[in-house]
Amino acid sequence: MSVLYVKSAYEGPSETFRQAEAEGVVTIVDQCDLRAEHLANHDGLITGNQLDQNAMLGLKAALAAFLSRGGRWLFNGHMLRPLVDGMAQYRPIAAPKRPDFDLSAANAHPIFDGIDLEKLETNKNVAGFYGRGCNPPPEGAVIVNGLGPGAVPVDWVWARPEGGRIFSHAGNDLATMGREWNLPATLAARIIAWANGGDCVDPMTATQTADDYRKRLADAEDYPGFRSAPKREKRLVLPSSGCYYQIRSLEGPRYGDLFDVITMPEALGESLRDDDTLWVPCRTPAQRMIAQRPVIDRHLAAGGTVVALGESLSHLWLPNVAFTRTPTNWWWWLEPGADLGVTIAEPAHPLMAGMSARDATWHLHGFFEPPEGATVLVRDGEGRAIFYIDDVSTPGRMIISSLDPMFHHGSHFMPATTRFLDRFIPNLKGFLDA
Repeated sequence: MSVLYVKSAYEGPSETFRQAEAEGVVTIVDQCDLRAEHLANHDGLITGNQLDQNAMLGLKAALAAFLSRGGRWLFNGHMLRPLVDGMAQYRPIAAPKRPDFDLSAANAHPIFDGIDLEKLETNKNVAGFYGRGCNPPPEGAVIVNGLGPGAVPVDWVWARPEGGRIFSHAGNDLATMGREWNLPATLAARIIAWANGGDCVDPMTATQTADDYRKRLADAEDYPGFRSAPKREKRLVLPSSGCYYQIRSLEGPRYGDLFDVITMPEALGESLRDDDTLWVPCRTPAQRMIAQRPVIDRHLAAGGTVVALGESLSHLWLPNVAFTRTPTNWWWWLEPGADLGVTIAEPAHPLMAGMSARDATWHLHGFFEPPEGATVLVRDGEGRAIFYIDDVSTPGRMIISSLDPMFHHGSHFMPATTRFLDRFIPNLKGFLDA
């Protein structure tokens, strides 16, 4: 047997997966190169939480055939597209509190054999990274791990009646959990073993759990897909990479109607107009935008505007961007007298209207060295730029930040990010119209 690892992110996968590839057990394929033949030629499949669910939807028939002949799929993340018949859309826990993230086992599974779940439950004593809801399990699925007093099924495995098995982990990539305890390599090796046909839960002897958890879940949302408003002037154009967090942030009911064009990065060349603003969402896999560098350069040369938010490595596909990545401290707020030190440098600027430092404070990923003449809007505790406007490097305008609100809003994680977007999106539209 052999396992297919779909590489959606710019970086990674980890050394464990690379070593398995060297040993001939795993085949790593970039998502942009993924074809139906890959699924036909492998017996296991591993996908990460940056999976392009739009592109994967185009392989739905091939995925069903892969499963029906006995294939195994380990799925990380939130299922927002109907990739497999019988699976339902991800639903978060409604208004969660800390006890809702307590992790407990419902059925033993080889992936977790001998692992203390408390070592996966928190990251530097912060809960919520493991999961904040569930991909609701299909009928007949076996619950592996649950969250909180309602045992919301964050992990489950489903032996499909038509054949094949799906292991659903509704959170950040399972093979990145437990870093404080050096568990990622162990989890990665066990995930590979399971996808390669290793031991699994027997549905006939598994403990069956009640579905009381459903009353703890928020309602499902509507995600209508790509959109275009060709007759509008000064449009906001956003390329979606099909990651679950971008689908929710760009298409969900809170902000979806505020965007004019939602398309894929590869379609920008045919859809982007000179008077449009290109807004590249947080955590866009950088390779998708690097490939569009000629389109972006032409847009800026024509006087267009580009907005680039955090963790999309904008220094790799925008001109004259000097970025330094820093270690991320996401547990700072647990410390006595906690203050990340973020300040609004230009509170009178239209983009900052109604915004306080609190609205731009969750955690930091790095800082910029803007060119002379740029306008710095937000600084970190060391006085370094984390949000600025560059009107000097090109005939166009670049609005750049290392903050990543769309990722966290789309992940139902960190309320400050939603507050930021509530203010920034109308501010941006007003600024552009002016």
